[in-house]
Amino acid sequence: MCYYKGNMMDSSTELISLDPKEIPCECEIIIYSRFSINQLSVIDVDKTFLKLVTDLNKPVIVTLSREGFYTDWGIILGPDGNAKDAKVLCDFAKENKIAGYLLEGLTPECLYRPFNDKIAQYIIPYIKQLSECSCPGFIIGVAVDAHGSSIKNPCMYNFAAMNDFVTFYEIKTYLLNGCDPSIYNGITPITKFDHGAKYLYGMEEVASILKESKICLTKIVYDIEMYPVDPASETFTSYSQVCKGEFNCSSWCIQTTNNFFDKGKFALEQDSGIIVKFVDLDDIKNECACSSSFIGFKNIIAGFRGGSQITCAKYDVQSTPNSIK
Repeated sequence: MCYYKGNMMDSSTELISLDPKEIPCECEIIIYSRFSINQLSVIDVDKTFLKLVTDLNKPVIVTLSREGFYTDWGIILGPDGNAKDAKVLCDFAKENKIAGYLLEGLTPECLYRPFNDKIAQYIIPYIKQLSECSCPGFIIGVAVDAHGSSIKNPCMYNFAAMNDFVTFYEIKTYLLNGCDPSIYNGITPITKFDHGAKYLYGMEEVASILKESKICLTKIVYDIEMYPVDPASETFTSYSQVCKGEFNCSSWCIQTTNNFFDKGKFALEQDSGIIVKFVDLDDIKNECACSSSFIGFKNIIAGFRGGSQITCAKYDVQSTPNSIK
């Protein structure tokens, strides 16, 4: 699956907008994320742009984000879910060729909002209502905060009750740590760390916690973060900037083709799915003069499909050997 925002120049003039028609063919399912719905069940989306995505004739899942994030879930849900809200979403899906929804923001995460234990209870009938949309094979995804305190807490995620109605779980293995290029090129490593001064929370540790929970392991899909990180920036950064030399190697975290290949391979070994997040932020115009555009993405796919790594000198700017994957 490929997470696609579109219109990235709206976020920053330093970014390049990826035309939907240029999304790599390996993206079998597209997750479109510029969508929200408010407490009154009013949807905010650019239907014209969304149509450009659905016209690709691939399954398109829309992120079901509430306008007020976690707080709104507590307001709109009741003991019987919310049949009216679910119907609005079902009707929208049928009218706009949407294959399913990915429910976001079901935990407070780092938003410093009060915890509401009713959300985990009331989301079950709501998910069931969405799953009954009269669309064959309608997809329901749930985004899961990857921290152990959330995964292990049935008052956050009642996996035992959700498993029958959820098609897949997006495990949010991105932005799990701060950026420190002296330890690791990216933000979320694979390697499981010992706790200490240089501890990083990694995908192996997340996987071990998931195996101790009641989540359906065959429905797990891991996020792979597809962008360099500039700690001084308040918005996204992209590999286009890296290719043009617009970065600071001592402060930016810039994953290499090897990092991406290893993460695809990790997902293969876990027998899980992958979500590349965000495909828009790769070297989409081949400004690094690699063997092709989207070289980071193609390495994820190569690792996931048992292929070989494809290196690129201008892309692999943080290639200091270390034992951390």
